[in-house]
Amino acid sequence: MIALEKTIKATMGYVENNYLRNPRIINNEYRARLQSFQVPAIKKHFGHLEGKCFADIGCGDIPLGYCQEEMGRPKKYYATDLNRKALASGLKSMKKSGIDISNMEIISGPYFDFDLIPNASIDAAFSNSLFSHLSLNTILICLKRLRPKMANHAKYLSSMIILPPGIDCIEYKWEVKHGATSHAAKDPFHYRFSEFKKVVDSCTDFTCHNSYEYGHPFQALVEFLPKS
Repeated sequence: MIALEKTIKATMGYVENNYLRNPRIINNEYRARLQSFQVPAIKKHFGHLEGKCFADIGCGDIPLGYCQEEMGRPKKYYATDLNRKALASGLKSMKKSGIDISNMEIISGPYFDFDLIPNASIDAAFSNSLFSHLSLNTILICLKRLRPKMANHAKYLSSMIILPPGIDCIEYKWEVKHGATSHAAKDPFHYRFSEFKKVVDSCTDFTCHNSYEYGHPFQALVEFLPKS
């Protein structure tokens, strides 16, 4: 676990593996740190979101919702998460901060139920750390259920833990501040990019296209493009 996650757990009783019952509600300092690398990544890889349909998947209490003017205000902002309490907390906080949330639609549920999103409507989709806490099978469920909602020109970017080239192990200790260990078979999950790409490309209607550097201490930003 990275230091930021440890801080949240110590101060707010947040437990990643118990997320359905313990909503991920963060403080202003942690939100600002997330935004400091999420927003530049979105601007770099998506460009401006003005007038587009944007899906923020596994977004907790929606830290990106505060940054709509900087990212470009989406025509429609779908905020999806496992925990309705986290989403409600984010909406309440944004509204209190004077942010216009009239373009936002909340979708909660544990199995990536995107039925409320019209088919072929999403221009851009994003997740921070979501796939770091999901098994491969659950990732495939997410991708399979998301694909019909994506326009053919769209892309999905999700940060996840990608092992360094040439490394294949059950546990991997990352040399970051306060230490962190990822795993092949438990949360937080790591993946080898080449193997992960083969599975995604063969089992879904996405192609796993690129792995980019990201502002997270040890995660990469992986790009998923819809197959036409």
